Amino acid sequence: MKIVYFFIVLLSVQWAHAQTFEDQFKSVKERLERWDPIRGNWLALSMIALSERKNVPDRTFPEDFTPYEMLTMVPLAERREIETMIQQNRTPTGSFTNSQWETVDLIVTHSMCSQIIGRSYGDPHLKSFDQATYSFQTVGEFVLSKSEKNTFEVQTRQRAQSDNFSLNAAVAMNVSGDRVCYYASTKPDQMNGNLRLNGMPIQLQGRTYFLPNGGVVRFEGRNYTIAWPTGEMVILDVRSSGGFGGFLNTTVHVFECDRSSFQGLLGNANGIAEDDFQGRNIDRPRPNYMAFSTFGNSSLQQASAFAEKEYLSFLAKDFAEDWRVTSQTTLFDYAPGTSTEYYTDRRFPMVHLTVADLNQTQQDNARARCQAMGIPADEMGGCIFDQGYLNIPPNQVPLPSKPNPTETVLGTINRPALHTNQLVFPEENLAPVGGNAPLPMQEKNPTMNREELNPSVEKPERENETRPSGFNSRPETPVNKPSHTPVPMNPVRPANPAPTSPAKPPHNPIPSSPAKPAVPAVKSGKG
Repeated sequence: MKIVYFFIVLLSVQWAHAQTFEDQFKSVKERLERWDPIRGNWLALSMIALSERKNVPDRTFPEDFTPYEMLTMVPLAERREIETMIQQNRTPTGSFTNSQWETVDLIVTHSMCSQIIGRSYGDPHLKSFDQATYSFQTVGEFVLSKSEKNTFEVQTRQRAQSDNFSLNAAVAMNVSGDRVCYYASTKPDQMNGNLRLNGMPIQLQGRTYFLPNGGVVRFEGRNYTIAWPTGEMVILDVRSSGGFGGFLNTTVHVFECDRSSFQGLLGNANGIAEDDFQGRNIDRPRPNYMAFSTFGNSSLQQASAFAEKEYLSFLAKDFAEDWRVTSQTTLFDYAPGTSTEYYTDRRFPMVHLTVADLNQTQQDNARARCQAMGIPADEMGGCIFDQGYLNIPPNQVPLPSKPNPTETVLGTINRPALHTNQLVFPEENLAPVGGNAPLPMQEKNPTMNREELNPSVEKPERENETRPSGFNSRPETPVNKPSHTPVPMNPVRPANPAPTSPAKPPHNPIPSSPAKPAVPAVKSGKG
């Protein structure tokens, strides 16, 4: 009886806090609805949903924006007023209401903040958020970047291309509670589709795919753009390399105003390059010289070659071990009988190779092609390495796919209508230029049960691209967690696995807890 009473009191307190937050948030909601009665209403409700870790409402407008992207369309002066309103409503640190305001404040702050990027590309080369660069020849699964502020995490799986070279074979992400994975090679099952949402394939048909918790997935050219509802972004450039099959160049966008709040292979984003490739609990400093800054000076290359290889060994052993994922922190899907250990090989590589091991002609030819492709100086070393050893084409930094507030014009909506993964917003619901004012919003947005929708899956327009296929599921959320997991099909085992002893978990880990896959009703995606 006491236990029942305790839970009743706990639920009552949480309900009271929720009521308090929504009451306080009314002024923000009204301000956004004055900006746009339809888009502003959705944006306000989405902010509330994100603060409560719930699914965002269905969109009722033609744009495919995330909450962050929609907020950037609000005039800057109004965003600054909203920021002031948030600060006035903040409650003491540690309360549930304050954590909700922190989520809203994060989105608003991001809308007025510039972005910085980090990369893992080619035969993997790392370029940290602070622009430090180095080669990372390892095999296993690693935390590429993880935020200490919100549910943002990116993990990479590196597989051996040969005895001494590896490539990014898969990427897994926690997108505000939605677990999104892309398997360029060696999928965890026999289902069609390289792109997975909470373990199940999703299909993009040239359109944007809406994630339940407010993020989106876009496909342009050969790039997949995964945008978080809070504004972070990952761009996956899908490539191929000989008999290896597909691999990924991964570009990560985070915010300047979140500096010093990241951990992982791409560093802490504190503005200091020299400490980016230190281990989590290791005091050994990073060398002051840059491994790829000695091109064109053969004597200097030879002098630094031994120090460079010694440091490469440190990265592949000590540094790599600190950022390996564990069975408790992994975001990847696995075939029966496999785990993160299945993809781990601590003996790799057999030999550490550098650009200095290429002869001068090989270096010159590789450099010429990289320069012709417009590769910047800070990535020239990685490009020469990839060209000289594996003939991997130069990879320029991809441009992000997101709305530009100075160029995007939001049309007047004559009547709200559903815009989902199955339904396209009807153009006739947009008022003509100079037409009627939009109709007032109803008390409740129109909604539709996603499980009732099951349109046929169209064939991708470009057969030569790596395109996801199959079906997708409505994933569970932290408040709708399944009690069982789907029964996987016959596994596809990775080539030449090298199982070893269990990975040493990182000190004081902060595990990610995105939603795990549930047995869904069959449906096709938008996009």
